Amino acid sequence: MSKQENIKKYYKRQSIFYDVTRPIFLFGRNEIVNLISNEKPKGNLLEIGCGTGYLLKKLSILTDLELTGIDISLDMLNKAKGKNLDSVRWIESSMMDFDTEEKFDIILLSYVFTLDLGSVNNQLNKIKKLLKPDGSLFIVDFHRYGSKLYKKYMNWHGIEMSSELIEMLENEFKTKNKIIRKSYGGLWEYFIYKGINVND
Repeated sequence: MSKQENIKKYYKRQSIFYDVTRPIFLFGRNEIVNLISNEKPKGNLLEIGCGTGYLLKKLSILTDLELTGIDISLDMLNKAKGKNLDSVRWIESSMMDFDTEEKFDIILLSYVFTLDLGSVNNQLNKIKKLLKPDGSLFIVDFHRYGSKLYKKYMNWHGIEMSSELIEMLENEFKTKNKIIRKSYGGLWEYFIYKGINVND
């Protein structure tokens, strides 16, 4: 079974209770929404891996951005569509298969890269093509394990953390903001990142 098929299968089950369970360990999501909305942004925003629409619902209230969400899981998208956010465009697609000529002012990813760390280089190249010159990239994701036991647990859920992820982002984008925080006394760390798409 391919990585994408595994992800679809996993989120088919998780979609049932995703919105109830994720606030207890997907930290930083509200903070990154506030970072975006506080900038009074204009234009369009793409969320890659939008899931059940948690972040886009908040952004639809706090900003005037044109919002698009893509996700590989139809089950998660159906949950998002059930929130009746008529101002949001929902598209079933993986990041790499997303085929559009449209360029975005802002791209947002929340806990996406650590689902498939081995593909990050290709994913970053795709993001740079989708993002306008001088466009902003916002990311919240896992950073580092705090214990071997937690590493084993998260690997079982298909999550692979690495502090090298931030280094890869900084190699491809101009870093404007980087925050690393501990969760549950250091059981794991997560980060919040903002980068700008600059020409080489």
